[in-house]
Amino acid sequence: MGRVSDAKERLMEAVKGLIWEGSYGSTTIDDICEKAQVRKGSFYHFFKSKSDLVIAALESHFEAARVEFDRIFSPSLPPVERLRGFFDYMLRRQTEKKAQAGRVLGCPYGSAGNSCCSEEQLIREKVGMIFTTYMKYFETALRDGKADGSIPVKDIPATVETVFELIEGAMSSARLKNSLKPIENMGRGAFMLLQLDWEPKTAGTKG
Repeated sequence: MGRVSDAKERLMEAVKGLIWEGSYGSTTIDDICEKAQVRKGSFYHFFKSKSDLVIAALESHFEAARVEFDRIFSPSLPPVERLRGFFDYMLRRQTEKKAQAGRVLGCPYGSAGNSCCSEEQLIREKVGMIFTTYMKYFETALRDGKADGSIPVKDIPATVETVFELIEGAMSSARLKNSLKPIENMGRGAFMLLQLDWEPKTAGTKG
């Protein structure tokens, strides 16, 4: 078994991997403990339940992701370049995860929220909160783009919601089809919706 000192972090890493690559329902506490190399007693020392662990893991994952999002959506960058950088990053990230896992995984938050049962309302609420914060990056970019004239948008809240639904739909489709193609097309689709010219920063990878 691993060191007790980092058991909590290993449990969170284990559950993120298991649910992202599988599902909430198919992942047991025994599976988590085995992958993390942590005794079951240690699991209950840190977490009351599997859902409690999942919520902590989602929070940890998003806090780490926000470091990258803060860089991508930096106010020092032109609004259109922020959006382009985001879609470029998502394709690179999903390409890396496919190489590691052997298949396309899609959005970790969507995977967790969609695969948990209806009784796990706290997980759904946490995913909703993450998505709300996630969408604020797009809202700021669109507001700045409208202000400087680079993005011809009228109804910002409705546009943000539509773009975000496009992103999550593409992520779900990519996971279902085990293909990176929906993610390759994601940026182009969003830019068409925003009436912008699409020129990806990096070439896509066929899935």
